[in-house]
Amino acid sequence: MGQFEYKEGILFVGGQVAADSIRAVITTLSTCTGKDIETTCDLLNQLLQSFDDTLASLKDVAEEIGKLLEVSQDICEPCRHRGTRHGSSIKQITPKQAKANIKWQEKYRPP
Repeated sequence: MGQFEYKEGILFVGGQVAADSIRAVITTLSTCTGKDIETTCDLLNQLLQSFDDTLASLKDVAEEIGKLLEVSQDICEPCRHRGTRHGSSIKQITPKQAKANIKWQEKYRPP
């Protein structure tokens, strides 16, 4: 939505003449607040500008957080081949191999 302008009794939105529904809404807002239509248009423009600024700053913050998360999950090349990560106390991450379930007496019986 474009800027609201009130010139010579005509309401413009984004450089074009406003529709009847928009004129009715702005007239209702101006009567409810007790201000004239020009002041109401200026206040609406300020409100829309603050929303745009807030969205832009939130987008910037989200991009910075995305960059930080990308860097923290990056694994260096030597560690990638070994299967470890920085700060890991385990030398290498390997799956446990299956062990045979043999009783102690059978395993260590005399020859």
